[in-house]
Amino acid sequence: MIVVVIVLGAVLGFYYAQTSGTISGLNQTVSSQSSQIQSQSSQIQSQSSQIQLQSSQIQSQTTQIASDNAKIANLTSTVSALQSHVSTLQSQVSSLKSLISSVTAKDAQANQTIASLNSQISSLNGQISSLNAQITYDQTQISSLQTQVASLQAIPDLSESTKEVTSQSFSTGTAGYVEVVSFAANYAGYVLVSVSSASDYTNEGISVQVTYGSNVNSPNYGYILMPLEGYYYVFGSVPDAMPIPVTPGTITVYLGTADTSAQTATLSVTYYY
Repeated sequence: MIVVVIVLGAVLGFYYAQTSGTISGLNQTVSSQSSQIQSQSSQIQSQSSQIQLQSSQIQSQTTQIASDNAKIANLTSTVSALQSHVSTLQSQVSSLKSLISSVTAKDAQANQTIASLNSQISSLNGQISSLNAQITYDQTQISSLQTQVASLQAIPDLSESTKEVTSQSFSTGTAGYVEVVSFAANYAGYVLVSVSSASDYTNEGISVQVTYGSNVNSPNYGYILMPLEGYYYVFGSVPDAMPIPVTPGTITVYLGTADTSAQTATLSVTYYY
């Protein structure tokens, strides 16, 4: 009995050992396959995400393609319309060419007429240019004559003037007199002698000699000295201005003094006519 129990225990122990080893091996296999399954599941999920992304891109591209196709259809319609218009224009061009061919003979005569008219136009343009140049010249002459007329109209009013001396200092020297200025007067008028300063104005003054021009009828006298020979117009004050009437001819203005020593004065002379 004891032997049987021992044998049975040994058999059961051996079987248990084999079974445990088998279970352990199966568990390792199951664990390995489970790990592989998890890895494959992760790959499947990643591929599923890529598929979804690609599907979204495909939908976007499909929408773009549809839009482009619509544009293509629209452009195709436009091109067709333009081609039809081109065909119409080509037909018109053909008609015009035919018309041009039919009037070629008439054009030759028309060209001759046009050439003749152009020649006349060129001649007329030359005349116009010449007349415009003449008009410009005449306008210049008119302007010059208007200025001359205005000047001549001003002469009777003695409103024209020339400055013969402008604020210059003169000394009588040992002779007791000195020439201030001599100039030609073409018209009757007056000389205005202005004094701005004088060393002894109560004993200084001016005299004016008018040498008559050829247009003055004076057969017995060639000149006149004002006031008289050896005399002069004394300055009334400083400053002062004395007008002396003159006729056409040569006008000579002198500064004189009664002092025995040289005297000075600053004078200006203006001729009015």
